[in-house]
Amino acid sequence: MQVHHHTTLQSQGGMAQAVQNLMDWLAGHGVTGSRSHEIQDSAESGLCLHPSDVAGYVRLAVPSSGRKAITHLHGSVDWPACLEGFVGTAHHLVLTLHDCRLLTGGCAYPLDCEFWKTGCQKTCPQNLPTPADHRRAVSRLLETLRPRLISPSAWLTRMVLEVHPQARIQTIPNAVPETLAPTPIITSEEKRAAKREMGINTMGKVMLFVAHGGKQSMYKGGHLWEQIWKHVKAREPLAVALGVGGDAILRDGDCIELPYLDQEHLARCMRAADVLVYPSLADNHPLVLLEAMSHGLPCAAFACGGIPEQIVHEHSGLLSPPGNVVHLAASVMEILGNARLARQFAQTSRDRYVRLFQMDHMGRRHLRLYAELSPS
Repeated sequence: MQVHHHTTLQSQGGMAQAVQNLMDWLAGHGVTGSRSHEIQDSAESGLCLHPSDVAGYVRLAVPSSGRKAITHLHGSVDWPACLEGFVGTAHHLVLTLHDCRLLTGGCAYPLDCEFWKTGCQKTCPQNLPTPADHRRAVSRLLETLRPRLISPSAWLTRMVLEVHPQARIQTIPNAVPETLAPTPIITSEEKRAAKREMGINTMGKVMLFVAHGGKQSMYKGGHLWEQIWKHVKAREPLAVALGVGGDAILRDGDCIELPYLDQEHLARCMRAADVLVYPSLADNHPLVLLEAMSHGLPCAAFACGGIPEQIVHEHSGLLSPPGNVVHLAASVMEILGNARLARQFAQTSRDRYVRLFQMDHMGRRHLRLYAELSPS
């Protein structure tokens, strides 16, 4: 079986990472994969295609061995141009909605805007240039192509069905490999050693923030990091903030900022951290929460999008009303100040990861879908 995957970014961000995780798993289960992207974000080689060229490349370059090829689209900077190329082709088309762009006028998340339901207007709350045209074009192409749709969260699945009630969609939660996660959960001494390796006071209580784009990532609440940090630091002198995902290495006392990190180096940060603070204001099914769960790292986050499908409030972490910085800071303080509660969340989140979010769960459901589309 041959599947071609297409992403927006080459290697950075949750989408690219999720696709690479899936391809690695599928390769071990008899699926030959190829991949293209639209934005080169590293020095590594790769196939960079304009959105309008994806269908043509697949048609000419991807062998099908007598069976219809499967094309799995994960993202595009121009969905109308990308999808238009597949009209009239014989390829089986699968689309994963990593965000809301296939439903909206082009924004990744509509936030408080309700026009994605009824039709975008000429003026956009997020200042997109032609939202109405984008939404109409994508809606028409989805009706014409009738692709198989995948959403990592039930939250986004419900949104799709509200706009496209006849859509062929299923929910397949994201997953992360266990290779970098400690088994069992690391001890207090091992955590102190991890802090020492990073030049952090071993008695420090480390708050880890992660977002692609760092403080500039508005959807992910990067602009709220400093507010949350100040609330916690005023009440916990031993608090240390570790922010990952920006574009520079900076240190100001107990506040440390690191650039975008690969999974191995991010895992080192998680081993040193005492809590993952995730103030995302709009999200689907973020990988970083699954990575934290796999490490047994307690999480405090806003209850938005698909996050409550990952973290069960007061069972495997703490959730706060979206945008309520004071509430979220109090949740962080509760985890940092209660060792018994932190250990409970560490174990229950790890158990939940093992039960629901290992790669086997995600991979086998994709494998069944591919086999259904292109039976041997």
